Amino acid sequence: MSDVQSDQSGTQDGDNGTWDGSPVTINQDQSKQLAPAPNGTLVFAYQNTGTTTSAGEVTLTAGGGQPTSLPAPAGTNQPEINVRNWKGNTLSVSNTSDSATPIWIAAMGPGQKGVTPTNLPADGTSVTVDQGKAVQGTAVARYMRLNLRAPSGNLTIFAIVGGPTDKGGNNAHVIAVNGQDTVPEGYYASTSNNYYSYEFNWGSATVFVANLSPQASSGTVSLAQL
Repeated sequence: MSDVQSDQSGTQDGDNGTWDGSPVTINQDQSKQLAPAPNGTLVFAYQNTGTTTSAGEVTLTAGGGQPTSLPAPAGTNQPEINVRNWKGNTLSVSNTSDSATPIWIAAMGPGQKGVTPTNLPADGTSVTVDQGKAVQGTAVARYMRLNLRAPSGNLTIFAIVGGPTDKGGNNAHVIAVNGQDTVPEGYYASTSNNYYSYEFNWGSATVFVANLSPQASSGTVSLAQL
């Protein structure tokens, strides 16, 4: 469990310490440690939530490797997305902004310690997935469809992990519902509609879907054969 407490919006705030990947806001010079990160694809979402025009920065460090600095621009409508396999090392996420800029962060992936996905049946049953939660099911060897819905009208970020990997060894597809119609870097798709249908044929494979929304937003996921 996280060592921080939730505020009224469902986003957590706190000082340096261990972290389970749940949505949390870190201020300048604060950090969180995900110990360990899963050995597989991890979707890291972050957003500058400051009320000024000051740009921010987060820095990721794992396993004694070289730090990775990521820009956190001001005034963005959707979280920035970074996908990587940290190979089971402890991942440290630090707010290294030059100004007093709060950064909202969240991270989820299959096999993550402290994350217990709800079962996602392959019969078309809709399953609710709240902010910071996940569902997981098994596809069969034919074309399948994931139906992603966010009827509340709030921006909802669905991170799908499964199937073949890309050249970097990752297999995540991040989709924004009730978002913008242009597709930001790091996203597979983004739509202003409250519904998105994702079709695939991965053979018999595990399908993991997480809700990485920057605000308290519940969505529903269903998995069915075509």
